[in-house]
Amino acid sequence: MAAPRKQSPGLEKDFVDDLNLPVSARIANLLERAILEGRYPPGQRLREVELAERLGVSRTPLREAFYTLETRGLLQIQPRRGAFVKSVTVEEMEELLTVRVALDGLAAGLAAEKADAADIEELKRVHEAQRAAFRQGDDSAFHALGQEFHNLIYATAGNPKLNSIYRSLSVDLALYPVADILLPGETEKSLEDHGELLAAIDARDSSKAHDIAERHIGRIKAHLKANLPAEAKPG
Repeated sequence: MAAPRKQSPGLEKDFVDDLNLPVSARIANLLERAILEGRYPPGQRLREVELAERLGVSRTPLREAFYTLETRGLLQIQPRRGAFVKSVTVEEMEELLTVRVALDGLAAGLAAEKADAADIEELKRVHEAQRAAFRQGDDSAFHALGQEFHNLIYATAGNPKLNSIYRSLSVDLALYPVADILLPGETEKSLEDHGELLAAIDARDSSKAHDIAERHIGRIKAHLKANLPAEAKPG
């Protein structure tokens, strides 16, 4: 007998009614969060009947939610096959990180120019929480807090267009298992980079913040290329 399919834990619990949103929007937001948290890995099919039963909804709003998630870049809908969590290739990941090198440098430089005391305190809070996650060996919390740290820098930069571009790239980056290609010691180096970046922003040193941010993302890109199987590396 076939083994039962593994279900995403806590999905029903997270489906909280919000009368300000239509059902399809609530489903889309719920599934987006589940995908970005890794509950549904890249390439996995989302089964309409199963999800409709679990959430207690009809298939019509569920399909509408699937189309919404396709426009957000999270799903790929294949005719007569269904909806699948989008996969990101090695080549696409390299392209994304090339863009991120430039964008993160710009965002960090702007953040150093525009950060106020409240921004600095929030960055310090997240950085300390990430340090605690590192000491406790909590990889999931560590990477989530790292993402929050970068989100705060882009928000502090105060440029809505820049933040919008970053958000669109972050979806694809979240779909690629970056943790799988990090070398031993890289986690600690990333934490050190964040500390240096925070210090530069706190000192309002725009040029230094720019350079640290570029170096940080550039090293991740270099490690990605160095640790791919030879046959997977782009020519």
